[in-house]
Amino acid sequence: MRKKGKKKIDKLLTLLIIVLFVPVFIVSIGRRVQLEELLYGAAQAAAGEDETTQQIIGIVAKEISPSANVEAILAQCVIARTNLCDARARGLAEPEGLDRKEMQNLWGDHFQEYYDHLAECVRQTEDEVLLWEGDYIYAAYHAVSAGSTRGMEELYPDADMPYLQAKPCEEDAVAEKYLTVSYWEMDEFLRLCSEHFPESAAADLSDIVIETRDTAGYVTAVKIGETGCDGEQFRAAFGLPSACFALAEVDGRMRIVTKGLGHGFGLSQNTAEIMAENGSGYREILAYFFPGTEISRDLQEK
Repeated sequence: MRKKGKKKIDKLLTLLIIVLFVPVFIVSIGRRVQLEELLYGAAQAAAGEDETTQQIIGIVAKEISPSANVEAILAQCVIARTNLCDARARGLAEPEGLDRKEMQNLWGDHFQEYYDHLAECVRQTEDEVLLWEGDYIYAAYHAVSAGSTRGMEELYPDADMPYLQAKPCEEDAVAEKYLTVSYWEMDEFLRLCSEHFPESAAADLSDIVIETRDTAGYVTAVKIGETGCDGEQFRAAFGLPSACFALAEVDGRMRIVTKGLGHGFGLSQNTAEIMAENGSGYREILAYFFPGTEISRDLQEK
């Protein structure tokens, strides 16, 4: 009987402890979260981070690794600000960035270190944007070129973007993500052709012909049976890393070899990183990839 009574008392004490201390624990956690938010907010205010600055930090965080060479990050900051300001001026959708929670999840224990680093890079390029004849440029960028960037007017002759030219990026050819090889069962490949290009009526590989490429090697025109498309449309249909691709039938399957990662226009982040490692500053990097442009203060600040 004594043992049973003792067990009942122990259970009651345990229950009492839970009732008394769980609410305290929950409140403590809540206060800790509030404190962290307060501290982070105070840090931002102390650093003078207005809403636009915070937005640019989030965009840059999404576009480039905080561990990249600082000059490459500075170049990306100018690109991010240029595209944001251009979108606002034209009433277009603004570039998407990471919010604080996404950055915390991505960087974990390095969050504050990486955030502060990117914030400093944004501050170092404060109000700087890329202009062409007094207007914002299309500050295009991609991860890895196919060995050269592309000239915009080769794909879109009516585009008024003479600053987007073919620029050699030889060292991209040894980048980790430069070459991608994928295989497709022929039936599946032809099914996707019919799905994305329903008027093509392509029956086999002989019905699919790469007709033209630009000077950088990217496909500009593909004939699929009775219809045609440009390289970017074909790339999107098959989820290819870039529009610099080659097709071949190998052992009854379709093999697609792709060079580069991204659309190939503007700045190659891989080459920008190499240039920075070799001593080039961010202004020199931007001048190489966007020839004829000027780095100026944001038009809205003038």
